[in-house]
Amino acid sequence: MATDHATTGETDVDAERGYFGVTISSRVKWNLIRAVTVAVYVMMILPLVVIVINSFNPSRLGNFPPQTLSIRWYEALLADELMLRALLNSLQVGVAAAFGAGLIGTLTAMGFVRNDFRMQDALVIVLLSPLLIPPIIVGVAATIFFGQAGIPRSLGWLVVMHTLLGLPYAFLIIRSQLYLFDETLEEAARTLGADRLTTFREVTFPIISPSIITSMVIVFVISFGEFTATQFWVKRTTTTVPVVIFSMLRTSISPKIDALATVMLVVTILVPLIVLGIRRWVLKT
Repeated sequence: MATDHATTGETDVDAERGYFGVTISSRVKWNLIRAVTVAVYVMMILPLVVIVINSFNPSRLGNFPPQTLSIRWYEALLADELMLRALLNSLQVGVAAAFGAGLIGTLTAMGFVRNDFRMQDALVIVLLSPLLIPPIIVGVAATIFFGQAGIPRSLGWLVVMHTLLGLPYAFLIIRSQLYLFDETLEEAARTLGADRLTTFREVTFPIISPSIITSMVIVFVISFGEFTATQFWVKRTTTTVPVVIFSMLRTSISPKIDALATVMLVVTILVPLIVLGIRRWVLKT
């Protein structure tokens, strides 16, 4: 008996379209997509929720769910000099790398967009190489280079390398904004007597500043959570949060790890929200 598609609201194409000989209506397909999407997000978020809840578990064994809640491990975290130093190092390196990548990315993007020169495509590939080369290779190569150059490991070393790792993201984001930029605005400013610096400060920068802020947020998040390459570049006084967490997991499982991971999670979420709020304010003004 034929199905009356008019009563179900489905077209002949919707009812006959299928995979591997199985006919699936559009409504069922979208419901399956939603279900899979929800399942993926639950699997991603659930471990984070468990870590946050378990950070308030007073038991050293970390039984889940906790019978009572306590800030015991946060107090222990505040008393741990190594963890506090690692958190401060991560914040300092992340902020410095964000500003460095934002500045260099802006200058580089403007140079590539506003000028045509030989080997431009090849230089773009070189600039994007930190995205193409595995971080562990970058870590080992930088360690050998700085070691042979006689440069000791320091926070400055971390800032330079994290800026290098984040630069491709800043370059791509800012360059895409510059491609959409109306250059007649700059021409109008110069016609009215403004020099290049004034034109950039009063015309170009306010328009591309949202993309610069966005790129800096992304670089900060990448730097704050970077582990693979960073493990080769740190020493005890310059260690970062991801390296400390990994080291503690190798030696002993302490509930302080959950507290430190929760703090790291809060910083990773809170800082971008604040900066993106500033970005929205900039767009409004």
